Amino acid sequence: MANTRIDTGQSLLTVIVVVTVEPDQQEAFRKRLEEMVATFTRHQPGFVSSAIHASEDGGMVVNYSQWSDRSAFEAFRDHPNAEWHIGALDDVCQSMDARVMPPHFVYSQ
Repeated sequence: MANTRIDTGQSLLTVIVVVTVEPDQQEAFRKRLEEMVATFTRHQPGFVSSAIHASEDGGMVVNYSQWSDRSAFEAFRDHPNAEWHIGALDDVCQSMDARVMPPHFVYSQ
């Protein structure tokens, strides 16, 4: 299992995808995303980790992923199989917004 580490000084590229879904589609979306990560994404060069969060009300899924660098993420995104997987996710969600978001502040105890 991957070890996600959040650190403002790290050189990893962080990508956060915020997805809205109908509550009755959240589980289907989450399962498709888990399958994509397990069978395709994790095998891509430069992939570091992925964490999937699902809201208790069923209306949102967030994927927090880390890549070794921007070129690794772009190669994944441009891979022909990524388009197929993302299309399958798109079929069961209302909106999907992916953004590169480096951490700026981390506090832990």
